[in-house]
Amino acid sequence: MIRKITTLVLALALMLAVGWGLWERANRLSLANAVEAGGQRDFYNLLSYVEQSQVSMGKFLASSSPRQQAVHLTEAWNQAAAAQHALSQLPTPGIKPINTSKFLAQTSDYSNYLAQKLARGEEVTPQEREQLVRLREEMKRLAADLRQTENQVAAKNLRWSSFYSTRMPQPLKTIARFAVPAQAQPSPLDGFVNADRRLQTLPSLNYDGPFSDHLEKPRPLGLKGGEVAQNVAEQKALTFAGDASGGGSYRVQTVRTSNGLLPTYAVNLVDDRRAGVTVNVDVSKQGGEIVSLLNTRSVDAPTLDGAQALDRAAAFLKSHGFADMQPTYTVRSGNSQVITFAAKKDDVILYPDQVKVKVALDNGEIIGWDATPYYMAHHDRQFPRPKLTPDEARAKINSGLKVEGVRLALIPLPGSIEKLTYEVKTKLDDTHYLVYINALTGEEEKVLQIIDVPGGQLTM
Repeated sequence: MIRKITTLVLALALMLAVGWGLWERANRLSLANAVEAGGQRDFYNLLSYVEQSQVSMGKFLASSSPRQQAVHLTEAWNQAAAAQHALSQLPTPGIKPINTSKFLAQTSDYSNYLAQKLARGEEVTPQEREQLVRLREEMKRLAADLRQTENQVAAKNLRWSSFYSTRMPQPLKTIARFAVPAQAQPSPLDGFVNADRRLQTLPSLNYDGPFSDHLEKPRPLGLKGGEVAQNVAEQKALTFAGDASGGGSYRVQTVRTSNGLLPTYAVNLVDDRRAGVTVNVDVSKQGGEIVSLLNTRSVDAPTLDGAQALDRAAAFLKSHGFADMQPTYTVRSGNSQVITFAAKKDDVILYPDQVKVKVALDNGEIIGWDATPYYMAHHDRQFPRPKLTPDEARAKINSGLKVEGVRLALIPLPGSIEKLTYEVKTKLDDTHYLVYINALTGEEEKVLQIIDVPGGQLTM
């Protein structure tokens, strides 16, 4: 009897094992097929958009009509951007086509930059045209490399899913081989590697766009002085965190260093009075300024309203040397209020110089601080005298909009460009818009929509 039961149990166990194996194999096949379909789609999208983009650039070079040139450049802009997106989705384990991605981003951005010039009635200079010729030639070579990769993948009957390398025990690898029939070698992607290496050697592309080479390493304009020692940074973090919490007591737990665009000491503090509460403070190495603060504590039910939070944030800013700051927009985030301030000089709002302050609505504690934009952009500026009057700026607004206010504002544009404008607050039906009219040329530089959200407003 026992022997029969044992045999039955073993048989059931064997059936379960076989069933699990078949189920696992089916899942792996489904996953492999999904990855394969995605890989093929992204590769052919990449190839198609690269070829279309170089064709659009060629049409621009062949056209003599500014209107048609703008159309072709706009097409090239969108196609290069789509190619970059497809590249980012493509499975290329072990290969990081950073230079290819940068090239596609720059080509997209440069095409947009030239299209906007034409839209403003300006001409493309011979130097800009020559740069576009160079980009088109590189795009053609990239398309040829992709065609070569396509041929190699097809000739060897490889699957995109097989380019994923996974570290797994040998028995599972054996199972995986049943699910993925063909095993690929990395050599078919050599075309990617060679193209990426070649694009690394391209000359710098300088223009007024967000991906321009001369903007890759912007330096913080708002930091002064030399590098501070770590112990100085720790003390500044302790003092600032104490002020933010209204007299709290902290101790340093860890300190890391960050060497990004704005090198900092990342100081992690532990609250001595509240168990489990930590505060992360980033202190700039240059000058020892507080770049950011984040308090991890949970915020209880509000006892303050938005106006009281604004008063608390403004007072905190003023006590730390930010005297002439103007609140711009605010938004409710859970039981906290986030207020954005911009610097002000000579009745001009300086939108590049922003500081965000987050106030806990349960007790008014400052639990968030971000002054990165301020320290990256703030510097002493000399403004030109506006050539337009406020009334002349009003006259530039679409007649269908109701004007509710005009003031001078310095706004940031792509390419780290700043423009002195009139910020004209308008209303269309029940929606508010901010229209920015260049104070020197009268051109419309930007339009933003004001979005009402619970506890505040946002602009888009």
